[in-house]
Amino acid sequence: MTKLILRLERLHGAEVVTSTAPAPRNGGLPRHVVDLGDNGRAPAASTPLARWIATAAAAHDPCLVLDVEGQILSVSTRGAELLGCSDVAIIGRRLLDVIELVDFETGGASPDYAVRIAPIAVLSPGHGLMRSLLRVRQSDGGRQTVDASAAPIHDAHGETVGSFTFMAPVGGH
Repeated sequence: MTKLILRLERLHGAEVVTSTAPAPRNGGLPRHVVDLGDNGRAPAASTPLARWIATAAAAHDPCLVLDVEGQILSVSTRGAELLGCSDVAIIGRRLLDVIELVDFETGGASPDYAVRIAPIAVLSPGHGLMRSLLRVRQSDGGRQTVDASAAPIHDAHGETVGSFTFMAPVGGH
């Protein structure tokens, strides 16, 4: 019997229904399905941020969406795993409060450059696409280097309302 978990969330004025199906028997990851609701509604009801939230939730690739304050609005299952955290109970929390960044030089936690990593740095006015490497501590204590490519998300007036980041693992340690 297949169990499907449904969740209705109201994010930035848009209702987003997400569902999570269990992992396939072949060992793959659970699949997120997103329904943005009634397709007949006015286009203004679906904000750019809401569309990117839905995209990240449904993605098979590691990615995440932050709001302008750096809070996680959406993360793919693979994105959460790559960052060393679960995708449960991290929505609405600041990225830097959820992941444990590891300093490349000292190996210590909370490096000085933390606010300049791509997903957060693109939230500052005037920034465009940005790429950075970050090292995170995994839940098992291991370290993972992550290549993060981020872009700001803008509203209809050109104001930055968040960021969308694709991530990829970089060689083992």
